[in-house]
Amino acid sequence: MYTTEFVDVPLGDLLTRVQTLKHEGMRFIQLCAEFPEGGIDLVYTFYDETRDNALNLCVSLPENAEVPSIQGLYFAAFSYENEAHDLFGVNFINMKLDFGGHFFNLAETSPMTVITPEMKAEREKAAKLRAAKAAKEAKAAREAAEAASAERALTEDRAAADAKAVAAVDAMAPKAASDAAEGAPAPKPTAAERAAKMEAKLAAMDPEKAAKVRAALEARAKKEGE
Repeated sequence: MYTTEFVDVPLGDLLTRVQTLKHEGMRFIQLCAEFPEGGIDLVYTFYDETRDNALNLCVSLPENAEVPSIQGLYFAAFSYENEAHDLFGVNFINMKLDFGGHFFNLAETSPMTVITPEMKAEREKAAKLRAAKAAKEAKAAREAAEAASAERALTEDRAAADAKAVAAVDAMAPKAASDAAEGAPAPKPTAAERAAKMEAKLAAMDPEKAAKVRAALEARAKKEGE
């Protein structure tokens, strides 16, 4: 089944791409030029008989571009290249057969690039509409970015405030624990601690007096035990 496809090709890659198609055995069909708003476009059409497929290479030309001739690969392109030169002012280089601007007998140079005042006004109107649309989209994108930035900043401020609050609570916790420890009653000493404390006191006393105190303590303990 017959198919066709269009492929955009940069001007710098045109000759390499055509060389590849020549190597693959594709036939050159035609070259046409177009003058849409914004510049001149070239469309090269090749046909692959094995796949019944037409391949169109679309090349947008920059202003004052030099276009490499493909006559060295497909000589049949000479008529198309000379036509595009005379009618559209396309500057082909390294042409095998160059009519020097006399392929057609024309009263005006590059007549296909001349636009009427009506066409010019229509293109200017379309350009203004596109510019207005682009400005509107840019404004919407800018406002969306600003809103996202503000929301991000607000979220970060909230997170920072939460972090400060947590840090303040953490800082207060040790102090509260310390204050609680200071206000709590001292633990009651055990019997062993009381005995050790008494022995320390007795060791510092006169031996005779200390003996009398020990005797009194033993008597009291014996009495409490009864």
